Amino acid sequence: MPPSARVAVVLLTVVGALLLFSALLTWGGRDGVVDSYLRSQPEATRTDGDRLVLLNVAQGLLFGVPAVVSAGFLARRHGWARWAGVVTCGLLALLTVYLSVGTGGIPASSLLLLVLCIGAVSSLLAATTAAWTRSGARIAS
Repeated sequence: MPPSARVAVVLLTVVGALLLFSALLTWGGRDGVVDSYLRSQPEATRTDGDRLVLLNVAQGLLFGVPAVVSAGFLARRHGWARWAGVVTCGLLALLTVYLSVGTGGIPASSLLLLVLCIGAVSSLLAATTAAWTRSGARIAS
């Protein structure tokens, strides 16, 4: 496995694991998360807080599962996993930038996620990763 593919597998795994762990913690502590949200946004309702928790958990699952699956299959030289990783991390990076611009700042956790996603996309688009996934064994039709 070329270094670019190894880096991509590691970064996809880290991104996926972080997102899934965050979703698990958010879901497990949802009452505390909602209470904190309500303290910081006095005009918000409990329904707004519950919606925030659901959106955060859904985002973690929506991007975390494909990232981990892509990493696993990329390590097995599947070309589709390379493109799935590019789409997953590319969309996540764009969403992170969009939400950060919308809130007027970028928290350290979002910055870390953005850097990891950019690194993963760069490694996935590297010529050595592309060549390595194309050279995998193919089943004749």
